[in-house]
Amino acid sequence: MDIVIIEDEDLAAASLEKLLLKSNYPIRIKKRLESVAQSIEWFKNNSCDLILSDIHLGDGESFEIFENLKIKIPIIFTTAFNQYAIQSFQFFAIDYLLKPYDKNKLNTALEKYTNYTAKPVTDYSDLENLLSHLNTSKESKTNQKRFLVSRGEKLISISDSEIAYFMAENKSLFLFTTKGESYLYDDTILNLDLKLSKKDFFKINRKFIVRHSAIKTIIKYSQNRLKIELEPFSKGNDFILISSKNVREFKEWLNN
Repeated sequence: MDIVIIEDEDLAAASLEKLLLKSNYPIRIKKRLESVAQSIEWFKNNSCDLILSDIHLGDGESFEIFENLKIKIPIIFTTAFNQYAIQSFQFFAIDYLLKPYDKNKLNTALEKYTNYTAKPVTDYSDLENLLSHLNTSKESKTNQKRFLVSRGEKLISISDSEIAYFMAENKSLFLFTTKGESYLYDDTILNLDLKLSKKDFFKINRKFIVRHSAIKTIIKYSQNRLKIELEPFSKGNDFILISSKNVREFKEWLNN
């Protein structure tokens, strides 16, 4: 089987590759990818039998790859964090392994893959629709309303109505208030997107989730893309593009 490894840490990638090649299955490591951007570009013109992917990468989370390209290749997610287990199964995940890697658990995951591929191909469109419906229903009932941040020794609870936007920078996430204050917030942008009200907030790209009232101007940047300006202004948000794949949904959001 041809396997692609998505992992930005050299030692972790080497450890995983070593275990894979020592397994009881005929495996060829077709490619190692190290970032969201590199993976999206590679999978536009290439494929494989199975993907083993870390979740936290240097330029974002690997969920963005599968969300962007709608990849329907079986995936085994590998990560040091267990809070993404449910979210991972929205992307054709067949297993979820925690680091450090365990030989027996990896072999069990590979066995799941072989059992998966031995079954007749199934149309997953109904399952995708069901997951989408369940997520929407759950989100509408459990929207997060308050966000705990800190400044020095002081803890501050911020209401969602006070938030202008969230900005991801490297592996950090920042919360910006309508008053121009900024705080480091302990979460990821993809995980946060599941908790916020879809009516009030919109994830315009891999770096920003914005509120209606934070959008100062919207400018046509090219035939298929838009550029927006946010307020309050801060360094890093002066050139924000909405990709062509998000423009239609963004316009619908603004119209509601």
